[in-house]
This record gives sequence, structure tokens and C-alpha cells, in this order.
Amino acid sequence: MLEWVRRLFPRRWGNRRARTHRRVSRRERERVQERAAVIGVSVVLLLVAGLLGGGAIYQYWYLPRQVVVDVNGEPITRADYWKMRRLELLNQISQYQQLADLMSGQQSVQYQQLADQARQQLTTVERDPINQATVGQMIDDRLVLQRMGQLGVALDEREVEDYTVSLFSSVPLLTPTPTLGIDPTAAAWATATAAVTPTPLPTPTPELGVTPTPQATSTPSESPTPTPTVPPEEARATATALMGEYQKNVLEQAGLSLADFQRLVVQPMLAREKVQRVLEEQIPLRAEQIHAAHILLATREAAEQALADIQGGADFATIARERSIDSDTAPNGGDLGWLPRGSMPSAFDEVAFALAPGEVGGPVQTQYGWHIVKVLERDPDRPLSERMLQALRGQALSRWLDEQRRTSTIRWHLGLTPLPTPAVQPFVAPPDAPPTPTPTPTPTTVPETPTVEVSPTATPLP
Repeated sequence: MLEWVRRLFPRRWGNRRARTHRRVSRRERERVQERAAVIGVSVVLLLVAGLLGGGAIYQYWYLPRQVVVDVNGEPITRADYWKMRRLELLNQISQYQQLADLMSGQQSVQYQQLADQARQQLTTVERDPINQATVGQMIDDRLVLQRMGQLGVALDEREVEDYTVSLFSSVPLLTPTPTLGIDPTAAAWATATAAVTPTPLPTPTPELGVTPTPQATSTPSESPTPTPTVPPEEARATATALMGEYQKNVLEQAGLSLADFQRLVVQPMLAREKVQRVLEEQIPLRAEQIHAAHILLATREAAEQALADIQGGADFATIARERSIDSDTAPNGGDLGWLPRGSMPSAFDEVAFALAPGEVGGPVQTQYGWHIVKVLERDPDRPLSERMLQALRGQALSRWLDEQRRTSTIRWHLGLTPLPTPAVQPFVAPPDAPPTPTPTPTPTTVPETPTVEVSPTATPLP
């Protein structure tokens, strides 16, 4: 039937279908437009959320995990650097503020400015360029922890916990380490020297970054007050409470947890102390030594000329006084005193210990310049003086760290490079070098005032 009607009225039926199609198409277009608007808004919102989320991911996930440097394959990340840099700045603020409060006048103003500068830097750590000195300290800490096992040093959890608490105690909580001794002959030398030439105590001068400790002055008429004995349990409880305050006031501000503090600060500190002790114990009390002198010059050409003049008959001590750039030993003809191996750079030792008494060698280059060396005496088994022992023990850790850096693989990232080492460093005379003679002041002759006799009858001058 429907087909029969469609054949009888084809135009009318077609017009009605077109009108219906147009009505359906408008409604459909409106729906499409609505869906498109919703989809567009959704896409915009997704893009905004993606940008915000991407920025947050970059700032709080990607950046903190970026590697600043890796030490033998172990990474040091930005997150750990930020924590250590903030802690360093907080310590500087505390130290500078204390010095500003202790000082007066211009010095107080200068220390206050340094404290304010550190406060400003504290707020911009994550945006500022990386402080490579801070990273260098972190590298050394990592090397100590990595290589301490070679010296038989190890840390355990209980030891780290006890050491952490002891840092906040005003009384010793740990068993004291026995003091290392010296050879009896060297001790007698030190006693005799002290009896003949007592050294006056220098007046302490406050240094930047160091909080001066007030020195107690005792009155001869008063008897000393005994130090009260604090029970260990009470001392530990007090130290634990102070540690909690430090965690709340300092560590949280630096972004460190207590576990971070132990991992990044306490463990390296304890490891350094134990490594230092082992290295000090390895320094012998007696050793082969040479009594040597040197002439230090800035260039190889100048050193070769000095050596040629000495070989031609010039006096070594005279050349040293006239040409050596080492102002400490030049007045004494370049005399360095008695030297064991390791007290001078290895290149110097290699030349000096190959010489017989009276022989001259060189030129040899070290970080200080070019040396001409003369051996005056030699002793195969001589006690190390107290001053030499103190110097070698004090340098033991830094020399060991130099060797660890040299034999390690340290890769810098983020376009960073290690800080350059100065090409020439100032030379410091060994501890047993004779002291520089103090010039004797020449008395000034005051011309005598001629005596003028005045006659009683003379007319006074106008």
C-alpha cells in the first residue's frame, strides 16, 4: 500500500521526507555542536592539567633525581645537594650571627651582612647555580665511605646512633681514643727546646665561619672549681633532647630527616675520624731522614741557571739567599731542616733521597715551582720530631684523599666541571726548618745638639 501511494504522489512524498530530514539535521547539528564544545573544553582542561602536572613532575620528581656527579658509579643527586647546601647555609647564618653579636663597629656590620646574604641564598638554593665547593665536600665524603674498607674501617648502626647523640652532648659520651705518642728522644728534644725558647701564646683572632670559644681566665688566689660529674644516662637524655630541638629548628628547615642527617653528615664525619686515626697510626716514630736545603725558583730557566752557577763554583747558600722565592728559608741559605719521606712532594723526595751528603740535584718541579736540592746530612734511623709528627698526622687524611681522587672515576654532569687546581701554590716551610732570623734593628744615631753659651749681657734675639 505504501509503495502504491509513493508511486501516485512521488513529489509530495519526496518533499515531506526532505522537510523531515532538514528538521532532523538541525537537531543533530546542535547536538554535535554541543558535543564539540564539551570536547573542546575538556581538551583545554586536559592540556592545562597536563601542563601543571608536567611542571610539577619536572620540579618535584625529575629535577631532584638529576645526577650532579657520580663517584665511582654512585650518584650524588640534586636533592641531596640541595639538602647539604641548605644545611651549610644555616650553619653559616648561625656562625655569622654569633660573630656579629660578639663584635662591634664595622666588624659587626660585616658579619651581619654575611648572615643576611646567607639568609637570602637559603631561599633560592634550588634556582641558584650549583655551589661546586659544596659538591666537592660531598665527593670527599663519598670517597671516604667507599674506600674506608681498604684501611679496615667499618661502621655499624649502633655506632652511628651513639655518635649522633654525642654530637649534642657537652660531656663525653664515647670512650676517648688514646693519644698517640712520640719517640722518647724526640720528646726530650721538644722538652729541651721548650725550656730554652718558650713560645708565647698567640692572641686568638676570630675567623670567618668559626665561632670563637670564650677562654676562661683563672685567678691565682682562687682554687679551681671541680667539674660536676653528670651521670651517663642523664647526659645522654639531655643530648637526645637537644638533638630533637636541632632536628626541629635546623634539619626540617634544610629539608633533612634524621636519617638523611646520619647518611649525609654523621656517617662521613665518623668515617673520617676513624680513617684519620688509622692513617696517623701508620706514621712511624723513627724513619730515614735527610737534612736538606733548596733553592725555589719560578721558572725552569731560572733553576737551570742557578744550578749551572753552583756547578761552576758558586756557593749554594749564597744563591739561595739572593734568588730563592721561598722567603721562609732563603735567609738561612735554603735550609729545610730534617725531612722524612712524605713531608715534601713525591717528586722532590725522589730526587732528594737519591743524593748523598754534599750532592746537589734538580731542577725538579712541584706545585710550588722549580727546586734545586742539596743534601747536607743523612740518617737512616732518626726520630721524627714532635712538630714533624704533628704536621704529618695533620696532613695524613688530606694526602690520602688526594690519592683517592686520583685513582677514582668522578664524572660531572649538568655541564659542570671540577674546580681548577692553582698552577702554583705558596710554599710553606717544613716544621723543622730553622726559623727565619729576625733582623736586629740598627740603632739610630741622634746628632748631639750643640751647646750655645749665652752671655749675660747679650741682647735677646727678637
